Amino acid sequence: MNQKRFSIGRLLQNNKIAFAVSVVLAVILWLIVAIWFSDRQEAVFTEIPVSIDTTMTDKLDLQVFGQTDFTVTVQVTGKRYEVSSAVLSKEDFVVTASTVNVSSAGKYTLPVTVRTADASSDVKIISFSPETVDVYFDYNLTENYVVQAQLNTEGGSVAADGFIAGDAILSTAEITVSGAATEVQKIARVVAKVSVPKPLSETTKYENTDISILNENGGIVRSAYVSVADGISDVTVTVPIFKIVQFTPTVRFKNTPTYFLENPIKYTCYPTGTIHAAVSTELLGSADSFSLGTIDFSDVTSGLNTFTFNAADIPNIRILDESIDSFKVIFSMEGFQTRKFTLTADEISLTGLAQGITATLPQDTSVEIVVIGLPYELELLTLEDILATADASVLREDSKTAQLPLNFSMEKSKCCWVYGDYTVNVHVS
Repeated sequence: MNQKRFSIGRLLQNNKIAFAVSVVLAVILWLIVAIWFSDRQEAVFTEIPVSIDTTMTDKLDLQVFGQTDFTVTVQVTGKRYEVSSAVLSKEDFVVTASTVNVSSAGKYTLPVTVRTADASSDVKIISFSPETVDVYFDYNLTENYVVQAQLNTEGGSVAADGFIAGDAILSTAEITVSGAATEVQKIARVVAKVSVPKPLSETTKYENTDISILNENGGIVRSAYVSVADGISDVTVTVPIFKIVQFTPTVRFKNTPTYFLENPIKYTCYPTGTIHAAVSTELLGSADSFSLGTIDFSDVTSGLNTFTFNAADIPNIRILDESIDSFKVIFSMEGFQTRKFTLTADEISLTGLAQGITATLPQDTSVEIVVIGLPYELELLTLEDILATADASVLREDSKTAQLPLNFSMEKSKCCWVYGDYTVNVHVS
């Protein structure tokens, strides 16, 4: 049986098949001509980012301040398939601003160059805009500034009648400003401006108060060239208000023997009489006397006692009389006598020892103390009546030796106390 061999020539003798092949070849030929030999087309690409070449400025330690996010629009020409948005995008362009002419701090107009990322591309750049960018260069400078409160009043005074305002308290007392050295050097002060619509009669807090960085003329330093560390832009400003009062100075006593609860010490405060002062509105209440401070009985001796309190150190009180810078409290412990006792290691207890820590007093421990009291109690007082303890809670495992203060109590005595401060050495193991 004879098989017929396949023949392209015989196949093309079929008119229908020959026509179909001719059409396909014609389409392919047209596509080749359209793609490779068609006229060049133009295209526009926008918002292409500009990269600032800092090769030169890095050598001079200059930095860019202000605007850096420049973009350009580029017009190109090329074969249709090359400039198609499906093939070409803004990422395929390299746009650079040259700093070759930058030699010192200042504002410069930098020339911009544009090229395609693919050097072998047949795409031609017709134009681009802008052709230059303005960039500010300077040395970086960091400085610290105290934040000042600036109270702007509409009622003429911060405090109402019968009150005075204290120094404003800011949640952030100091800020760090970094930026262009030329601009940082212009900073004269940093303020938090607070508007006080009417005079205040109580302490008032102003939150989210904007911080302003000002030059010597009161103008705002351009924020584009400076920045505040940690992004701080506002603070809380508290304006303390004090009421003007007349008060009688007093003092408090601590570690007081029970005898003085029924027989309080009669002291005199100089200057005498009532004092013209201003008191924090939070502490007003109905009190007409305020304490100058506290006197520890361990500081009270037999005979004449004099204690001095600085006016500026009295809490929550402002003395308005400028001639008064201190107060003296004087009293006499007439009839009280002194007696000395010597404590050994066996008569001193350690309290508050943490678990796992062992502490001991040297066997040769000897502490001589002075006890003050009325004669009839001093005569009967024994070492067993004096409880001496040292707080050992501060000791740590890595401690070797420590010096601890001694505390005293005398439960059987009503009028005796230990005068002075004493310490004891301990060994830790």
